[in-house]
Amino acid sequence: MRKLLLGSAMSLAMVSGAGAADLYTKAPAYAPAWSWTGFYIGANAGYAWGRDDISSVQISPGAAAVDLAATTAATSPSLRPNGFTGGGQIGYNWQTGNIVFGLEADFDYMGLRASQSVTAPFPSAPAASFTANTSMSTDWLFTARPRIGLAANNALFYVTGGLAVTDEKFNQTLALLPPFVVTSAASTTRAGWTVGGGVEWALKQNWSAKVEYLYADFGTLTTSGVIAPAAAGSTTNSVHLTTNIARVGINYRY
Repeated sequence: MRKLLLGSAMSLAMVSGAGAADLYTKAPAYAPAWSWTGFYIGANAGYAWGRDDISSVQISPGAAAVDLAATTAATSPSLRPNGFTGGGQIGYNWQTGNIVFGLEADFDYMGLRASQSVTAPFPSAPAASFTANTSMSTDWLFTARPRIGLAANNALFYVTGGLAVTDEKFNQTLALLPPFVVTSAASTTRAGWTVGGGVEWALKQNWSAKVEYLYADFGTLTTSGVIAPAAAGSTTNSVHLTTNIARVGINYRY
């Protein structure tokens, strides 16, 4: 009887062990969560639009106040530049838990363009007229920005902000009574700030894709007008450029 019970117990133990082993081998393998840590390089493309507010201050001894007010208004437009933007970026992320810290720098073409032309009569002498031509443009954009985000598996939701630099070109001519023309021009590198956010999705292997929005403010540029032929008077322009950027991008992570 004892031998029979012992044999039954051993048989049951063997069957149970075999079943457990079978269940173990059939259990799905554990898939580790995506990690955003590492260096990456990528490209982006999108659309930029903004606002260039121009404020003119003119001093012209002997000019009628109504005429001075008219020319000042014509040389103080609010332009709406826009254009294509695209380029490349490089950065590094470090993830702890579901918080991701990063630093990114990008250099892009940014073709903002806008212009305005106004021809109007002098209020004090309607038979005579003046013409004001104003234009602005940029060709490139550089940003260097820390990022902080929240990772949810293969998605990263982040905010970002930092340095923004662009080249800004401004030109304005004011044709008064012949032969007098006032010319204001500037071509300079402008440093400002940017802030924004985006969402990035991890794709297969080392690739990820993102959608991003940035707002940039490049401060106020001041220019002085030159009157030719030389005459009494002066003109000063203050030019304030702000820009919105919406773009998509793709990154390769090392």
